[in-house]
Amino acid sequence: MDVGVWMRAEVFEEKLRARDEGKNEQVWNLSRWPRGFSEEGENRLYVAIQGAWRGYFTLSLEALYNPRDSTGYSLLFDTRTWTLITPIAVKCFRGFTYKVPQPSSDVFR
Repeated sequence: MDVGVWMRAEVFEEKLRARDEGKNEQVWNLSRWPRGFSEEGENRLYVAIQGAWRGYFTLSLEALYNPRDSTGYSLLFDTRTWTLITPIAVKCFRGFTYKVPQPSSDVFR
């Protein structure tokens, strides 16, 4: 399952700084559960920054749920898995989307 999120540049930089500080596991909060997350296979969190898809993190097989939290769900990812892709333009969106780049040799480095 692949999902995409829109991240502010400073938030993305914070995630990568955490990696450099040895805090490899980070979270991204969602208000609803993404379909297909519990299916077999690799799960990826694609990141759009400043109008373009920039890459993805590999999601952990585990996630957190807190019914008292307004976001409810927290996807876990390891910042060391950041994979850069050739930027692809995307319009701003809220929440998350399933419309993410598909792996191909001309997009992925």
